Amino acid sequence: MGIFIIHINIVRMKNEITYVKDIRIIKEVDEPDLMAIKARGIAAIKKLIAPVLIPKKYDSEPEDGIYELDFTLDDAHVDFVDVELEVEVVFRIKNLPEWVKGVKVNAAENSDIELL
Repeated sequence: MGIFIIHINIVRMKNEITYVKDIRIIKEVDEPDLMAIKARGIAAIKKLIAPVLIPKKYDSEPEDGIYELDFTLDDAHVDFVDVELEVEVVFRIKNLPEWVKGVKVNAAENSDIELL
């Protein structure tokens, strides 16, 4: 008998989930084959894409006097040092194999197990 392992390890632009803080398994009463795995943890953010307003470049003053800005995502990928966020994810799954007795969630520096 083994343990069903689900890896929740979000890695984008060198960001990572450092610690798993909490796991909860939520079973649906109306649908016994359906369950949700809720995991909370700490994410170490090294790079961030943030929403920004970028002014339009003008060669001359606009006749209407309106200053335009583009609302977009910054692609400069500004580096950060020691930024940590608490994050949460819900993973829904249906029809687990019968041998599953628990769920293990892995992060970069720890893992946690919740038994069914």
